[in-house]
Amino acid sequence: MHTWFEIDEKVRFALLATLNMSLRFVLFALLCFLFTAQHYQLILAITWFLTSFIAFASYKFLVFSVEGNHFHQYIKSVLIWIFSYLINVFMLQYLVDELTWSPYAAQALSIAFLLITNYLLFKHFAFHHHPKTFWARVFDIFD
Repeated sequence: MHTWFEIDEKVRFALLATLNMSLRFVLFALLCFLFTAQHYQLILAITWFLTSFIAFASYKFLVFSVEGNHFHQYIKSVLIWIFSYLINVFMLQYLVDELTWSPYAAQALSIAFLLITNYLLFKHFAFHHHPKTFWARVFDIFD
């Protein structure tokens, strides 16, 4: 039996991102049902905000397992989510208004596309490990 961290990082990310995005989709659908799908863009913003904390913690600790400044990494994550959110907004707008898809189907497609995009951004930007330089290791002796 494998432990969680023996599973390939991409698979861990896909599993947790799928769970996070599923949570986001369920919350999106629930809020659309409660407040009408007519306000889908506002509902999208609310769902992204509410699920960001869970996603950050799961990616940091369960996917990339990195040390470092939590606040700094969270800010980088927020930048990724803003970028992803804008992609999501434009995809949703285009699919719903131009192609007349339902907001539910449009959001499902957007989530699938963002899964790949977000993995690359989190790996190479938010949780990128910078190896210590020689001088940083030397100065670590004095800590």
